[in-house]
Amino acid sequence: MTLGIDIPTLFFTEAMVAASLTGAMAFVAFTQKTYPGYKQWTLGTMAVAFGWLLTMLRGLIPEAVSVMAANLAFLSGVALIHGGTCHFLGRKSWPWFQVAIPVACMGGLAWFLWGRDLIGMRVLVLSVSLAVLIFPVAWMLVRHAPEGRRLLYWGVGGVIASFCVASLVRGLTMINAGPSYKMMAPDPLQAAFFFFFALVLILWTVGFIFINSQRVSDELSRAQAELAITADNLERILDFLPDPTWVVDREGKVLFWNRAVQELTGVKAVDILGKGNYQHALPFYGQRRPLLIDLVMQRDQAWEKEYTSLEEKDGALHSSNAFLSNLGPEGTYLAGTATRLYDEQGRAIGAIETVRDISRSELDRQEREALIDQLRQALDNVKTLKGLIPICSHCKSIRRDEGSWERLEAYISEHSEAEFSHGICPACQEKYYKDLDE
Repeated sequence: MTLGIDIPTLFFTEAMVAASLTGAMAFVAFTQKTYPGYKQWTLGTMAVAFGWLLTMLRGLIPEAVSVMAANLAFLSGVALIHGGTCHFLGRKSWPWFQVAIPVACMGGLAWFLWGRDLIGMRVLVLSVSLAVLIFPVAWMLVRHAPEGRRLLYWGVGGVIASFCVASLVRGLTMINAGPSYKMMAPDPLQAAFFFFFALVLILWTVGFIFINSQRVSDELSRAQAELAITADNLERILDFLPDPTWVVDREGKVLFWNRAVQELTGVKAVDILGKGNYQHALPFYGQRRPLLIDLVMQRDQAWEKEYTSLEEKDGALHSSNAFLSNLGPEGTYLAGTATRLYDEQGRAIGAIETVRDISRSELDRQEREALIDQLRQALDNVKTLKGLIPICSHCKSIRRDEGSWERLEAYISEHSEAEFSHGICPACQEKYYKDLDE
């Protein structure tokens, strides 16, 4: 009774299963994130597949090559799985252990092949060595299973522990096998062991893939949670900015509308979030038209000319002064800046604009300019006297350029802003009007 399958066919099945599992692990390694130790698991599975291939070829290649090379492949594969598990779980690796056990085992196999040809002892030495190498893997998976993933880790650890037990049992059942024992001869018990080993290999390899995928999923969940917290904090920061600020996606739909812009426009965030078609322009201009936040995403020279002061710097659009008659009872002067937002691949995913009410400073500037104009006009009207003025030394009349003489008061009044009022000083009164005093 051979469980319906002969040993060579079972070995071939083992080799194909291990090769397929290696391909599956390699595919995962190339298509998603993996962690330290996963590549060692993949290489270990590959080594096991190579070991089964060499075992399958027994009788077609020299027995010594088949025995020694196949068992070395099995030992190397299990040692790699041991080292990979240490790295994956962040535990200290035991390179000396992963080398010493295979070396000691190969020494024992060589003795029982060339010294004393005892296949039963070779199987026992190999079984014990494999169990010693891989049992710590089961222990580490059970002992260091992360919270929330213990069932998966314990399940894989239990599968590996069952392999250790089965390996030891097989070694004990083969201990009395002598030189006459034929590996390829029908043997229901050995066929059952080999079938079980194939099942265990499938389970622990799929388990390793799931363990890696679960870590990716956990890391993604943590990253999403952190991103959500970051986004929430960023939204809070933007919401408390003193300057009106809003964000649109690449389709122009409003994603964020902070408190300051709500106060400026009188439009609540709940009434505008998610709306596109230049809805955000209505509170500013009373019509649907591109704003800076739209022009920075898609340039339009016709609309850019609507801004009296527009410049581009480092990919951002700046408007230093724009009058919006639609805002406030007497209109509002705004300065604004808009820039694109990018994802981690450098693709534009939206834009942000912030504006500042500069009405007070703009009105102050206009008042200053008006005052300067008034002063300039006043200075232009000021008439000054300068140069050499010909004056009569007796009557003090002044000679005009055309030769006529003019009284001093009339000349000064004509050439300056001064006006005269007439009176009599005490000296002249004493001299000319003395009689009037008496």
